[in-house]
Amino acid sequence: MKPNDKRRAISVDRAFQRYAGSIWRGAAPCRVDGDSIGQAANYLDAAERAALRAEQVRKVIMAHGVPLIQFVPYRNFGLHLDKLTRNHTGATLRNLTLAAMDYWSAYGLRPEALRAIAGTVFSLDLPNLPASCKP
Repeated sequence: MKPNDKRRAISVDRAFQRYAGSIWRGAAPCRVDGDSIGQAANYLDAAERAALRAEQVRKVIMAHGVPLIQFVPYRNFGLHLDKLTRNHTGATLRNLTLAAMDYWSAYGLRPEALRAIAGTVFSLDLPNLPASCKP
């Protein structure tokens, strides 16, 4: 049986070109202020950051012996932490990170790998782990 899925991963630059083209053609909604160039630049920044984070997460989970087939949930955890680090700082960030580790551990992700992602990729110091996240 041959799979019918023809999707493939595309480069960040190609994704940016497609997105910018769709904005300029009017196929995708533009911001209220009409700054389509700024909107496309923000998209490119976000896509590059997501690609960088995905590569960093991949290296960490491979170092912890996590099978690559389980990459997507760990990448999603990394994207979750990326959003937290952009929106919060200090004790709030630490508490939200610990809550995220609890949440993703409940889905079966390895707590030690989650802790390594938080420490290595995002440089977060997490001295007090909840009982469910201790290796």
